[in-house]
Amino acid sequence: MADRCVPSKATTWSSTPDTREAFLQRALDAQAAYLPEVRAEIGPESAEWINAQTFFSDHTAIEEFILFEQSRYAGVDLKTAGALMMNDYSYILAAATVPLFTSFGLIPCLAPASVGLRFYTTEKLHEGKIYRARRAHVQFVESLFWYGQLDNDIDGERFRNELEKHFRPVVEQIHTKTGLSRAALWRLAGDAIAYLFLDTGRRFDTVKTAKAAAMRILKVSGSPLANRELQYFELAEFDRHQQEVRETFLQRGGCCRFYQVEGGAYCSTCVLKTPADRDDELRRALRDQLGVS
Repeated sequence: MADRCVPSKATTWSSTPDTREAFLQRALDAQAAYLPEVRAEIGPESAEWINAQTFFSDHTAIEEFILFEQSRYAGVDLKTAGALMMNDYSYILAAATVPLFTSFGLIPCLAPASVGLRFYTTEKLHEGKIYRARRAHVQFVESLFWYGQLDNDIDGERFRNELEKHFRPVVEQIHTKTGLSRAALWRLAGDAIAYLFLDTGRRFDTVKTAKAAAMRILKVSGSPLANRELQYFELAEFDRHQQEVRETFLQRGGCCRFYQVEGGAYCSTCVLKTPADRDDELRRALRDQLGVS
C-alpha cells in the first residue's frame, strides 16, 4: 500500500479572493449538495472512519463486501461479485473527487492511507428495478490538495497519477479475492471516472471541457486506466416541435457482469452490445423522454 502524502512545495492555490480554508469548504459544500450519497469531507482520523489502506488490507472486510454483493442478486459468482464491488467502490471514489477537480480545480491526495471511508447501505434504481447498494462518505484525512485547471495537461496528469495510486491496491485485492482480471477491474474504474466527468459537466454546465479533460486523463498510453472502447458519443432526435435534441452518452469500456445474475440484462451502454443495438435502445429511450413516438 502507498504511504501517506507528504506536503509539497509544488502545491499551489488559485487567485480566488477566498482564503484557502474557505475555498476548500465552498468546494466541499458544492460536492455534497450535488452528491449527498457520497459526501466528501476533510477532518482528523477518528473511530468513525477507516482509511482505504486499512480497509483493503483487511481480508475479512473485503470478504464481507464480496458477500454483500452476492446477496444483492441471485446467481452472483465470485467474478461478478468482484465486478460489482469494483463498480461500487469506483463510483464512490470518483463521486468524491471528480466534482472537486472539474468544478474547482482541486486535486486531493489519494494515497490510500490518507483517504477515510464510512460505509453504509442504501437502495438504488438500476435498469428499472430497486437494488441495495454499498456507498460511503469519503474523508480526506490530510488537508492536502493541489489547485489546478481542468484544461491543463499537467494538472490532468497529476489527477490521473493520484487515481492510479489509489486504485492499484484496490484492483490487486479484488483480483486476488475474486479472480476477475486486473484489466477488467481497471476498465470499471475508468468507466466510473468517465461517467462522473460527464455528469459533473452537465451539473455545472461544462460538458465540453469535462469530456475533453476525461479523455486526456483516461486515454494515456501505458496507463492502466486506458482502454480502446471507452468513449463519449452523441445521438440526436427531434422533439414534438421538430427541434433537434442532442444527448451525450458514455460508451463503457468495462462490463459489470450484471447480465450474469438471475434476471439481469446488459446495461444500456454495455461494451458487449453492438453499436447498432446500443444506439437503437438509447434512441427509443430518448424519444420516450421527449414524448415522441
